[in-house]
Formats: sequence, C-alpha cells, structure tokens
Amino acid sequence: MNWAWYLFSFKGRISRARYIVVQLALVTCWLALWPLQWKTLHLDLVVAIAMWWINTATTVKRLHDRNWSGWWAVPIFVFNRLAYLYYGLFIGGYFGVDISIAGELLLVMTAVAISLLGTWIFIELVFLIGTEGRNRFGPDPLAHVTTGTPENSRSDQHGVPAFLVHRAGAAPTSVLD
Repeated sequence: MNWAWYLFSFKGRISRARYIVVQLALVTCWLALWPLQWKTLHLDLVVAIAMWWINTATTVKRLHDRNWSGWWAVPIFVFNRLAYLYYGLFIGGYFGVDISIAGELLLVMTAVAISLLGTWIFIELVFLIGTEGRNRFGPDPLAHVTTGTPENSRSDQHGVPAFLVHRAGAAPTSVLD
C-alpha cells in the first residue's frame, strides 16, 4: 500500500473500512496527546495540522467513493468545528450562565439540528457503500476484494454474500407449486 497517497493525497477513493481505521487512529492519537498539553506551540501546531490534513484527505477520498465532490469536505469540516464550539457554549450555558427561556429553547433546537446533521454525515461516510464500479474519481476500491479482478463489479452487498449463495444451492421450491 502507498501510505503517502493513502494519508496525504486528495485523489482517488477509499473504502469504508479504511476510512474508519484512519478516523479511529486519529481519535486515539488525539486522546493520547491531549492530556500532554505540550509547552511548545510549534510542536502542537505541527501535529494538529498533520492530523487535520490526514482527516481531510481521507474524508475527500471517502466522499469520492460515494461519487460526491471532495469539496463537500469543507462544509463537513466547518460543521464539525462549529458543533465543537456550540456544544462548548451549550455546556457552559447549562452550568451556570444565565440566559432567557427563549435563549435556552434556541440552544436546544440548535443542538437537535446539529445532532441530526452530524448523524447524517456519519451515516453517509461510515455506513453507506461507495459507488459500484468505476466512477469519475477512479476505480472501485472494493472490486478486487470480492471478485479478485480490479474492474469487475462487486457481488450483491445488500443481501446474502456470494460465497454463501453458492454453498446453499438452488432456492427451495414451494409445496403448493
């Protein structure tokens, strides 16, 4: 595997599994480094930029796999940062900041909207399969996994896997036929 392309390039496609592995590795790295709170801003900034770049590059390739433009990563990134700031304000408001009832209602409605949009983004990037076969961003990253050849189409991923269908034999006939 070409790790430089996989982690730093904005071209091509990656599968759900590879996207999830990178995202889990980034979260693990962030959780491991967060308590350290480095004293040098330079090192902290370099690590943050590297993690942001890897996150953006893999998100763009995952969007490409869904046959979406990579530019959709920009509003996703902005949404994630705004949600982070908003929930910080929401938690601050909950723990003692005096706001009116209308303000509280607005905070709750915005929290619901942010949660729904974040859930949709998560489902789109993590659970939905990519475009079958070649699309405008490159070949199917899963084509070689199920068929052994790079450009053949995948087996039906919505139902029973192909290897089980072959072992099960023909479908049973109805007694009433």
